[in-house]
Amino acid sequence: MALARIPGSTSKKQRAPNSSDAPTAPRRRLAPEDREHQILQAAIAFFSRHGFDASTRDLARELGVTQPLLYRYFPTKEALIDRVYEEVFVRRWNPEWEEWLADRSVPLADRLKRYLEDYARFILRGEWVRIFIYAGLSRGGINQRYMARLRERHFLLIARELRHDYDIPEPGDAEAEDDEVELVWAMHSSVFYIGVRKWVYEMPTPKDLNRVIGLRVDAFLSGVPQVLKSRRD
Repeated sequence: MALARIPGSTSKKQRAPNSSDAPTAPRRRLAPEDREHQILQAAIAFFSRHGFDASTRDLARELGVTQPLLYRYFPTKEALIDRVYEEVFVRRWNPEWEEWLADRSVPLADRLKRYLEDYARFILRGEWVRIFIYAGLSRGGINQRYMARLRERHFLLIARELRHDYDIPEPGDAEAEDDEVELVWAMHSSVFYIGVRKWVYEMPTPKDLNRVIGLRVDAFLSGVPQVLKSRRD
């Protein structure tokens, strides 16, 4: 006599596979360029949180890869840091900034405001500010290269346009030129300091950033040209 079959049950041959029986899909292998990009983006986030003294071993652990795999793409920690510099500070640099600053068909005040508003969007991000601060503490070369770039491409250009618009005599020597750069730098760095307040000090920052930038540019143009002219009369 055949045994009655329990409703809903299955024989051994008919038993539906559970999750452990299902074949595991093989992990997709990333193309080398995709893996390199993944490591680089993770390194940017990692160094912005922990600083450049953090080890690549910890970075590899956070990525879920081996340290030898990390070194296959970046043979040394310094090579990785150089790529972080290129990605964060160079690749995202907008070449139009110099064009805007040099366009004499536009009033200087408007040029400076447009430039600083766009520049603020470039730098006032957590990873940018924190990496820049950490670099100053342990990797000064990054800051020095970046500040040299700013000086040559932006600060000297702003000083030149300031002299042109306000009939300021040319600097007579390197010290006089440095005075101009210092005054431009003071105005320029006040925008960066907004990011420091937010991402380092965790303090409130202006809700209307463009309005604050406009005020700082107006204050700069209201005082600096007169100071420079009085020194060179």
